[in-house]
Amino acid sequence: MTATHAQEAPRTPATNSPERQAILKPAVADVVGALGKPAQLDVSSLRVSGEWAFVYASIQTPGGQPIEYADTPFAEAAEAGMKSNVYAALLRGQSTQWKLVTSVVGPTDMAWAPWAAQYGAPEAIFEVP
Repeated sequence: MTATHAQEAPRTPATNSPERQAILKPAVADVVGALGKPAQLDVSSLRVSGEWAFVYASIQTPGGQPIEYADTPFAEAAEAGMKSNVYAALLRGQSTQWKLVTSVVGPTDMAWAPWAAQYGAPEAIFEVP
């Protein structure tokens, strides 16, 4: 086992913890930037192991409704059935300092499947409900 993969067992930061907020801040900024309009994440899974975090969430409007891709760069793909309301992100950091490594907005497949091998993140954080 390499040092990269010798991580602590995955855990989920408490709902209102500073760590969770620090992980979600760049993820929310990423999805808002990609969409070009306000959005929030309804987190289904947030798992941390060592310096790695994986976020799996549904993209919503600030009012809690599923996001509509109209008036976004993804409008055409969504109309063709090529977008979901899923958001997934891999972040790296610690405590209250986290940076986005990669993400995917609206995948229709498991776009994060190669991320463990590609970035050296622990496989165990990529479990989704």
